[in-house]
Amino acid sequence: MGREETYIIPLKDLEVGTHQYRYTLDNRFFEEVEGPEIEKGDVQADVTVKKCEHSFLITFRLEGTIKVLCDRCLEEMDQPISCEESLTVKFGEDKSEEDDQLVVVSEEDGELDLSWYMYEFVALHIPIRHVHPEGECDEETAQALRAHLTFKRDEEEQTEEEQGDTPTGEEIDPRWEALKKLKDNN
Repeated sequence: MGREETYIIPLKDLEVGTHQYRYTLDNRFFEEVEGPEIEKGDVQADVTVKKCEHSFLITFRLEGTIKVLCDRCLEEMDQPISCEESLTVKFGEDKSEEDDQLVVVSEEDGELDLSWYMYEFVALHIPIRHVHPEGECDEETAQALRAHLTFKRDEEEQTEEEQGDTPTGEEIDPRWEALKKLKDNN
């Protein structure tokens, strides 16, 4: 990653106390991280590093928007992101991640690259379902979707063509009728 050094915090050089950092996670950042979930965005990351005697508490405040595909029309949309996460860092012999909240950094290196952590925190706060607000989906795709949806209509709302699709005088299996009632109640 070409710019990763700008996201590296030299932990061994920090004095005891609180230190503030601000980063802009833009399209270039997301491209360089090469994560699978996010390729574009504009997120402000305010990072606070509190150095104690034997550990560091790092707090991330991330706010902005990322680009994701709408689940309904598959067009790109803005997804707001706002979260706060924290991480505890300690020095040790080798770099390792003890769990989701504790990272051990080699005393010899004495620095921590924040880029992947910031990316993961943003990715973890993407809602499972992301759709455009009503009326903002690509109209052509929305029309195709509506054409394939099934939903309950009163018989008087059905067109003659739709009524012609069901054979008249043919008895419906009671099991299908029971399933239809379940569907209509939901």
